[in-house]
Amino acid sequence: MNRNNTARNKTSMAIAIVAGIFLLIDGVSGFATWDAIKRFVINQLNLADNEMVQIIFAVLIFIAALGGIAVIAGGLLIGKDKVSSGKFIILLGTGLGIIGFIFSIILGIYEGNFTYNSLLTFGAIGIILSIVARMIAVKKAKKQAEPMQRPAE
Repeated sequence: MNRNNTARNKTSMAIAIVAGIFLLIDGVSGFATWDAIKRFVINQLNLADNEMVQIIFAVLIFIAALGGIAVIAGGLLIGKDKVSSGKFIILLGTGLGIIGFIFSIILGIYEGNFTYNSLLTFGAIGIILSIVARMIAVKKAKKQAEPMQRPAE
Protein backbone atom coordinates (compact mmCIF):
# COMPACT_ATOMS: atom_id res chain seq x y z
CA MET A 1 0.00 0.00 0.00
CA ASN A 2 1.45 3.35 -0.91
CA ARG A 3 1.91 6.17 1.59
CA ASN A 4 -1.06 8.17 0.29
CA ASN A 5 -3.48 5.27 0.86
CA THR A 6 -2.02 4.59 4.30
CA ALA A 7 -2.45 8.24 5.25
CA ARG A 8 -6.03 8.23 3.94
CA ASN A 9 -6.87 5.12 5.96
CA LYS A 10 -5.31 6.56 9.13
CA THR A 11 -7.36 9.74 8.61
CA SER A 12 -10.45 7.61 8.01
CA MET A 13 -9.75 5.69 11.21
CA ALA A 14 -9.43 8.90 13.24
CA ILE A 15 -12.65 10.32 11.78
CA ALA A 16 -14.51 7.05 12.47
CA ILE A 17 -13.34 7.06 16.09
CA VAL A 18 -14.58 10.64 16.57
CA ALA A 19 -17.84 9.72 14.80
CA GLY A 20 -18.27 6.71 17.08
CA ILE A 21 -17.74 8.83 20.18
CA PHE A 22 -20.36 11.32 18.95
CA LEU A 23 -22.79 8.47 18.26
CA LEU A 24 -22.20 7.06 21.76
CA ILE A 25 -22.80 10.47 23.34
CA ASP A 26 -26.13 10.81 21.51
CA GLY A 27 -27.13 7.14 21.80
CA VAL A 28 -27.48 6.59 18.05
CA SER A 29 -27.37 3.06 16.64
CA GLY A 30 -28.48 1.26 13.52
CA PHE A 31 -30.76 -1.09 15.47
CA ALA A 32 -34.09 0.35 14.31
CA THR A 33 -33.04 0.49 10.66
CA TRP A 34 -31.84 -3.10 10.53
CA ASP A 35 -34.84 -4.34 12.52
CA ALA A 36 -37.15 -2.66 9.97
CA ILE A 37 -35.18 -4.25 7.10
CA LYS A 38 -35.46 -7.65 8.80
CA ARG A 39 -39.23 -7.35 9.21
CA PHE A 40 -39.63 -6.23 5.59
CA VAL A 41 -37.49 -9.07 4.16
CA ILE A 42 -39.10 -11.74 6.32
CA ASN A 43 -42.65 -10.56 5.57
CA GLN A 44 -42.18 -9.91 1.84
CA LEU A 45 -40.25 -13.10 1.14
CA ASN A 46 -42.20 -15.24 3.62
CA LEU A 47 -39.05 -16.33 5.46
CA ALA A 48 -40.37 -16.39 9.03
CA ASP A 49 -39.48 -20.09 9.40
CA ASN A 50 -36.01 -19.83 7.82
CA GLU A 51 -33.55 -20.19 10.70
CA MET A 52 -30.52 -19.15 8.63
CA VAL A 53 -32.13 -15.81 7.73
CA GLN A 54 -33.09 -15.30 11.38
CA ILE A 55 -29.50 -15.97 12.50
CA ILE A 56 -28.02 -13.64 9.87
CA PHE A 57 -30.32 -10.81 10.90
CA ALA A 58 -29.69 -11.50 14.60
CA VAL A 59 -25.94 -10.99 14.01
CA LEU A 60 -26.50 -7.87 11.87
CA ILE A 61 -28.87 -6.36 14.43
CA PHE A 62 -26.51 -7.18 17.32
CA ILE A 63 -23.65 -5.33 15.59
CA ALA A 64 -25.95 -2.46 14.61
CA ALA A 65 -27.19 -2.11 18.19
CA LEU A 66 -23.63 -1.32 19.25
CA GLY A 67 -23.88 1.95 17.29
CA GLY A 68 -20.88 4.09 18.14
CA ILE A 69 -18.86 1.11 19.37
CA ALA A 70 -19.37 -0.57 15.99
CA VAL A 71 -18.25 2.62 14.20
CA ILE A 72 -15.12 2.81 16.36
CA ALA A 73 -14.40 -0.88 15.71
CA GLY A 74 -14.89 -0.33 11.98
CA GLY A 75 -12.47 2.59 12.08
CA LEU A 76 -9.89 0.47 13.85
CA LEU A 77 -10.30 -2.24 11.20
CA ILE A 78 -9.72 0.36 8.48
CA GLY A 79 -6.58 1.46 10.34
CA LYS A 80 -5.40 -2.17 10.22
CA ASP A 81 -5.96 -2.31 6.43
CA LYS A 82 -9.17 -4.36 6.74
CA VAL A 83 -10.98 -1.70 4.73
CA SER A 84 -13.95 -3.70 3.42
CA SER A 85 -14.71 -5.19 6.83
CA GLY A 86 -14.30 -1.81 8.50
CA LYS A 87 -16.60 -0.06 6.07
CA PHE A 88 -19.23 -2.78 6.51
CA ILE A 89 -19.12 -2.58 10.33
CA ILE A 90 -19.43 1.23 10.15
CA LEU A 91 -22.39 0.82 7.80
CA LEU A 92 -24.11 -1.50 10.27
CA GLY A 93 -23.41 0.73 13.26
CA THR A 94 -24.90 3.81 11.64
CA GLY A 95 -27.98 2.10 10.21
CA LEU A 96 -27.05 2.35 6.52
CA GLY A 97 -25.35 5.71 6.91
CA ILE A 98 -26.44 8.19 4.27
CA ILE A 99 -29.61 6.28 3.37
CA GLY A 100 -30.77 6.20 6.99
CA PHE A 101 -29.75 9.84 7.46
CA ILE A 102 -31.68 11.03 4.40
CA PHE A 103 -34.64 8.86 5.40
CA SER A 104 -34.73 10.43 8.87
CA ILE A 105 -34.62 13.94 7.36
CA ILE A 106 -37.48 13.11 4.98
CA LEU A 107 -39.45 11.55 7.85
CA GLY A 108 -38.87 14.65 9.99
CA ILE A 109 -40.08 16.92 7.18
CA TYR A 110 -43.10 14.69 6.56
CA GLU A 111 -44.05 14.65 10.25
CA GLY A 112 -43.51 18.41 10.51
CA ASN A 113 -40.88 18.26 13.24
CA PHE A 114 -37.74 18.82 11.19
CA THR A 115 -35.51 21.75 12.09
CA TYR A 116 -32.06 22.66 10.86
CA ASN A 117 -30.89 22.42 14.47
CA SER A 118 -31.62 18.69 14.31
CA LEU A 119 -28.67 18.44 11.90
CA LEU A 120 -26.37 19.83 14.59
CA THR A 121 -26.83 17.09 17.19
CA PHE A 122 -23.96 14.83 18.20
CA GLY A 123 -25.78 11.94 16.51
CA ALA A 124 -26.23 13.74 13.19
CA ILE A 125 -22.61 14.93 13.17
CA GLY A 126 -21.49 11.39 14.08
CA ILE A 127 -23.42 9.92 11.15
CA ILE A 128 -22.02 12.54 8.77
CA LEU A 129 -18.48 11.87 10.01
CA SER A 130 -18.97 8.10 9.67
CA ILE A 131 -20.06 8.61 6.06
CA VAL A 132 -16.95 10.73 5.44
CA ALA A 133 -14.76 8.06 7.07
CA ARG A 134 -16.19 5.38 4.77
CA MET A 135 -15.65 7.59 1.71
CA ILE A 136 -12.02 8.38 2.58
CA ALA A 137 -10.93 4.78 3.23
CA VAL A 138 -9.14 3.09 0.34
CA LYS A 139 -8.49 -0.61 -0.22
CA LYS A 140 -4.98 -1.82 -0.70
CA ALA A 141 -4.15 -2.29 -4.37
CA LYS A 142 -3.79 -5.92 -5.35
CA LYS A 143 -0.43 -6.98 -6.63
CA GLN A 144 -0.48 -7.71 -10.30
CA ALA A 145 1.17 -10.88 -11.41
CA GLU A 146 4.14 -10.36 -13.62
CA PRO A 147 3.68 -11.76 -17.09
CA MET A 148 5.33 -15.08 -17.66
CA GLN A 149 8.39 -14.92 -19.80
CA ARG A 150 9.12 -17.46 -22.43
CA PRO A 151 12.22 -19.53 -21.96
CA ALA A 152 15.10 -18.53 -24.22
CA GLU A 153 15.36 -20.74 -27.26
